Amino acid sequence: MANAGEVKVEVKDAPDEVDFSKIGLEEALKILQASTHGLSTEEAQKRLAEYGPNKLPESSRSPILVFLGYMWNPLAWAMEVAAIISIALLDYADFALIVALLIVNAVISFVEESNADKAIKALTAALAPKAKCLRSGEVITIDAVDLVPGDVIIIKFGDIVPADIKILPEEGGGGGEEVPMQIDQAALTGESLPAKKFTNDVAFSGSTVKQGERHCVVYATGVNTFFGRAAALISGTNNVANLQIIMNRIGAVCLLTIGIWVIIELAVQFGHYHHACTGGEEGCPTLTNMLVIIVGGIPIAMPTVLSVTLALGAFKLAKEGAIVARMSAVEEMAGMDVLCSDKTGTLTLNKMMIQDETPCFVPNMDQKELLRMAALAAKWKEPARDALDTLVLSCADLPSLDVFEQIDFIPFDPTVKRTEGTLKGPDGKVFKVTKGAPHIIIKLLDEATEAQVCHAAERQVQNFGQRGIRCLAVARQDEGQQWKLLGLLTFLDPPRPDTKATIHKAMEYGVDVKMITGDHVLIAKETARMLGMNTNIKDAKGLPSMDADGKIPKDLGKNFGEMILEADGFGQVYPEHKYLIVEALRQCGFAVGMTGDGVNDAPALKKADVGIAVHGATDAARGAADIVLTEAGLSTIVTAVIGARKIFKRMTTYANYTVAMTFRICFTFGLLTVIYDWYFPTILIVIMAVFNDGAMIALSKDRVVPDKTPNSWNLKNIFIMGMVYGLYLTLSTWALYQTAVKTTFFEDKCDLFSLNDRHVELRAWCGAKLEREYLGAPGSGMPFDSAAQFDAAGSVCQIPGYGAQHHICPQGPVAPGGVLDGDQPSALHQCMIEQKYIRGAMTRSLLYTQVSISGQALVFVVRTRDWSLANRAGTATYIAFLLAQIGSSLIGVFGFGGYVEPRHRVDDCEFCGLSTGGRTPFFDSKVVPIAGTESDYTASVIGCTGYVIVAWIWSAIWYVLLDPIKWAMYWILNEDGFRDQVAFRHEKKRTLERSSKEQTGEVFNGPAGFAPANYANPLGRASMSKPVSAVLDRKSAALVPINRTSMTISNDPNRAMNIARRSFVGQGMQRRTSFERKSHEIHAASPKAADAPKH
Repeated sequence: MANAGEVKVEVKDAPDEVDFSKIGLEEALKILQASTHGLSTEEAQKRLAEYGPNKLPESSRSPILVFLGYMWNPLAWAMEVAAIISIALLDYADFALIVALLIVNAVISFVEESNADKAIKALTAALAPKAKCLRSGEVITIDAVDLVPGDVIIIKFGDIVPADIKILPEEGGGGGEEVPMQIDQAALTGESLPAKKFTNDVAFSGSTVKQGERHCVVYATGVNTFFGRAAALISGTNNVANLQIIMNRIGAVCLLTIGIWVIIELAVQFGHYHHACTGGEEGCPTLTNMLVIIVGGIPIAMPTVLSVTLALGAFKLAKEGAIVARMSAVEEMAGMDVLCSDKTGTLTLNKMMIQDETPCFVPNMDQKELLRMAALAAKWKEPARDALDTLVLSCADLPSLDVFEQIDFIPFDPTVKRTEGTLKGPDGKVFKVTKGAPHIIIKLLDEATEAQVCHAAERQVQNFGQRGIRCLAVARQDEGQQWKLLGLLTFLDPPRPDTKATIHKAMEYGVDVKMITGDHVLIAKETARMLGMNTNIKDAKGLPSMDADGKIPKDLGKNFGEMILEADGFGQVYPEHKYLIVEALRQCGFAVGMTGDGVNDAPALKKADVGIAVHGATDAARGAADIVLTEAGLSTIVTAVIGARKIFKRMTTYANYTVAMTFRICFTFGLLTVIYDWYFPTILIVIMAVFNDGAMIALSKDRVVPDKTPNSWNLKNIFIMGMVYGLYLTLSTWALYQTAVKTTFFEDKCDLFSLNDRHVELRAWCGAKLEREYLGAPGSGMPFDSAAQFDAAGSVCQIPGYGAQHHICPQGPVAPGGVLDGDQPSALHQCMIEQKYIRGAMTRSLLYTQVSISGQALVFVVRTRDWSLANRAGTATYIAFLLAQIGSSLIGVFGFGGYVEPRHRVDDCEFCGLSTGGRTPFFDSKVVPIAGTESDYTASVIGCTGYVIVAWIWSAIWYVLLDPIKWAMYWILNEDGFRDQVAFRHEKKRTLERSSKEQTGEVFNGPAGFAPANYANPLGRASMSKPVSAVLDRKSAALVPINRTSMTISNDPNRAMNIARRSFVGQGMQRRTSFERKSHEIHAASPKAADAPKH
């Protein structure tokens, strides 16, 4: 890569590369075949076709590789291992279904994310950088991508340089010393301070204009720029998103749980039950059974659900006016608890209205003349550059200005806060006019001779400020004279109509709004008063500043955090102050959002957890921001916060559900296998996973209620709650198994076919069956007169119409006790084998239906903190659940014969008729195995309508306790301050009962630390434990007393309650760093609402 001094580029018709930094302007124009008047439109089109667009080549990946990438992650690898095991066991159906499951998830991810990305790109097209360009003698605005070498462009303060350029002389240059431009090239060259650029100097694409305005000629575009040559290094950076880290951690816990149970299963089945593996199809049932744990436990849909949820959510935010430039910013916005908002244009309309009052300080000066003077300090022949210029130029008599010649102009600079024009009047005299912030203009005056004017102006500014009226000072300096203050133009920037309600809504959602403005403190206070905010607005005097070497002061949060927290905003601040305010709040443990629109706001936007470029922001501000607003006003930001919390809620719902289901599948089938040597068909688990994935993907569009407090990932609570849910559902399945298989409850109480597989039960049932249907039956020819004799000597081959035609029986009669092709089981023994098989197959049907229903129903519990049946989910979620359970119930009703026919079977089974009377269409109930061949029939399921109904009723009964269990865990873990909320509500109720005088609209005079009853505080963040100072200990989530601190007291109960809520919420959350946030102290409050605590 070239260094800053090597800017050689290839140019058409030039034999060698040209270093434009080392050649003169005339030579550069000659090489570029251009002039200072720009190119013609036709020539520009020809060069665009020759040089290509002014952009870096987009790294396009093959759609096939993108698609395959969705199957390349640790969770997918585990599923792929399961597929390999299946094919090794000649289990082709399982292999096909597992691969199909992987492909389905990849297809959904690919399609949904592609659609969302295309939609977002379409919406962001309007934000593409523009450039002012001279084409065919006219100044036009074009997309920066259409610039070509030889174009002449105009760059000014706040612009991002769109191409490599060489600076042309100032317009009308030659008079006076040249004013350099200030170009920030830190991102390209590492220079910490802006570089001064004069005529003939070069500036690189991607750098930022910090000061000045000039015409420049483009000499390199696209890949030929200095930035383009460094693109390979820049694109090599690959930061892992926070969501990916979260998914990796959840996946790791799930895989660890699965791995532990796989080891336990293998050890028990091979070591304790002495199962062996044989060759051929279904030759190793232990490994096949192990696939149940792997396939069922892996949350294969997690990357799909979470990424699709984020993509669809970002698309919806974009439609609402907030374009997400960094996907992880959605999580940060959901957790934002402090918003530092600019005043002008965000809290106010940014539409100035000139006022009649115009204090003047020189003779013969009135409003009309003062407006003319102010217009001379602007580019009156060009479009207005900001709101103040718009105001002045729209009111001034512009035709009367034609008699003046503007020799020089210094545009607005946030660090100077004024503009200045140098002019020659009709009499030939040269003078200067400046307009800007009053306190800046007053500093230009000579204190010795203008002291009286200074004091008078300051008093006027103060008086106007108390009424919310802003002032623009105008001063003039004649050649060889001192500056004279001409007067003050007064104007009003009224608040937006919705701002007051929006601020209260932000506070309701746990976001504290601080006003940060460069306007006078008095104006900021009046604006805060009109908006219903507290008026503790401070000036910049007490704020920190950068060290001499430009570094952040040490212990910034410790030394200045409390002061910044106490303030409701700051006035008369500079961009440096914004940066340090954000950093101090972040060091105090808050997730900070920052709004901005100018180039000097870019550092603060980049430092904030959520940088928000407001509507109409400069390219530099938008480039540094995480979220770009396409609609004006604070309401768009609050809407985005609520939208981000909805997205976050959907993601955490799935995370809670998938962790619970991993524990549930592993413990349920692991315990059944280890304790009862039980088998379950892998194919049904795959089908269940397909059903569940469809329902879970519907969660990405679920109807959710956003939390009233900032969100953050709390993996510890997710894992704890997931394990509790999983163990509870495991208990429900185990209880059902015990009831169905080890008792005769359903046979006795529900008149259903018995599933009891105990030996004594099977022997009694088969003995009764044989005695009833065969012993003593007319024409049976049976030589036995008792069941005991039949059991002792009777072979299955001796049962008329049953075994005589089977391949294991001879065509002729066989003597009792005879042997042919080995020992044959007795009729009683064979009956017991068949019944054990039938009952086991029906039990699998019952448990499959119950596991499917109860497992997927859990999503309705984890999606809300309230009673699940009273909180309506999205229509798509209900439809997905119903479709999945209809499919599961059909399998439970009709059965599933499996995909492998038993190698050993006994046909014409007279004992296989079921009480339901059914021969199911998917299972030939007469095909049954012979003893000792359990691996041949583990994939079979016999359906029974009665037991499907049992599964639904059983699931509903156990579902009832899930909400109380959830609330108990919320209480124990104090999830989202649940314990505080309940305590607050109970104490408020008791207090209201004690005092009949208290009414709904009156202040709630409860013990110290309580919120007022009329405050919208659904999470009740005030501590109910003791009326002393308290903090929330993050590890134990318990309230512990601390020493009192010297914090001030707020007279605004709403704000006090909001700060209390944020303190209790924010400390229980994990922020995006791995460090734990500090606990925030709340000073003990007096019993009155007016003495509520405040930071």
